[in-house]
Amino acid sequence: MPSPPPYVALGDSYAAGVGGGAKRNECWRAVGGYPVLVARTLGLHLAYQGCIGATIANVERDQMQALGPETTHVTLTVGGNDIGFVPVLIECAKPSWMSDSDPVIDDALAILRTQLPDRLAALLATIAKRAPNAEVAVTAYPVLFNGEDCNALTFFSPHEMGRIKNGVDELADVIGAAARDAGAAFVDPRPPFAGHAICDDLEWLNGASLPLEQSFHPNADGHAAYARLVTTEFDAASADLGPERDVRVIEGPASRGDAPTFRLPDLLSPQSLDGARRHGLDPSRVEVLVREGRHEELQALDREVRARLQK
Repeated sequence: MPSPPPYVALGDSYAAGVGGGAKRNECWRAVGGYPVLVARTLGLHLAYQGCIGATIANVERDQMQALGPETTHVTLTVGGNDIGFVPVLIECAKPSWMSDSDPVIDDALAILRTQLPDRLAALLATIAKRAPNAEVAVTAYPVLFNGEDCNALTFFSPHEMGRIKNGVDELADVIGAAARDAGAAFVDPRPPFAGHAICDDLEWLNGASLPLEQSFHPNADGHAAYARLVTTEFDAASADLGPERDVRVIEGPASRGDAPTFRLPDLLSPQSLDGARRHGLDPSRVEVLVREGRHEELQALDREVRARLQK
């Protein structure tokens, strides 16, 4: 019977390789996800535990079984789902006549400030207890936008993109503090991802894309960047991601997490058409523009309403 893998990858959709390749099961676990790249670079057999939608509670319930005294390396990416990052993106993606995203962002920040530090501390203490001989690397998340949303069917405003950036920065501060307090390495992707945001010339992140689950996740280049950062923490000499070595990848339970996945706004819904009417738009015109795919005109209507709201 083969020995347990020495490297255990825990966490949410970022840790499950979403955006880095095709979905392989309910958890996703793409072969191009950053944990697989790290394993191949370092020559470590991998227990691939991360799962789309996972919160800290899901990691504790479904992913910890792979840890043990023989574990030498652990990576962890988690926390975004605990604060409701996907619901924030869903709300911000709606046009201005459909939604006011500020309350949803405020709720996420409240959880970030009052609940997430203790949740992360407890999880990291459990990891240290179950894998006492392991090096642990805890990652944050990159900034998604550089002030531009170029996707046709989403309506992120400059105000919303700014609040999302501030939230990502604050989340990184909380994750970094928890990692340092636990004696773990903190991996911060924000500086390397600068210049590679959604709509930049060389994107390392997906905007709204198909399948929708991949939206707002690292693409193949983004997962490679994550892998370089992690391998630098574990073994600086291997940070060039090569040469790859053959390793065993053993997957954990395919129990997807509790958090929702991204969805596009339904511009033909009663929420949209009634909201258009309340904001002085002709709902029948909105319906025609949607059905005919006249996205630039829809974006113009969104800007028109936002300008009135700011007066």
